Amino acid sequence: LVALEPADGWPDDNDRRLVVDQVTGLRIEKTTAGAIVHATGRPPTLGHWDAELVPQNGGKPENGVLTYVFKVATPRWAMAASTPYARRIEAGAFISNVELAGVREIRVMGAQNSRTARR
Repeated sequence: LVALEPADGWPDDNDRRLVVDQVTGLRIEKTTAGAIVHATGRPPTLGHWDAELVPQNGGKPENGVLTYVFKVATPRWAMAASTPYARRIEAGAFISNVELAGVREIRVMGAQNSRTARR
């Protein structure tokens, strides 16, 4: 039996997560096998979860820029706004040396801003 699947995989139309309000921090940690992107975000209230840096453009750099969107799942019930520090949420992504070829800049986007790190 042969499955017919698009080369870039199936689109994930069931992703109901929202883009985090603000990206408050971004750092890149070099490793022997590539790099780890660490991003910190601030959602509008407490309780957001399932944070992920979702690659754009199929994970391929565009004009030397590798772009991620910082997504989070909303809480299942109403939550307080609390303090900015309490609402802090983190996500990360690994990029191999092969995927880093041709990348000059890594951008993580939120709903209100984006952060960029240059290599």
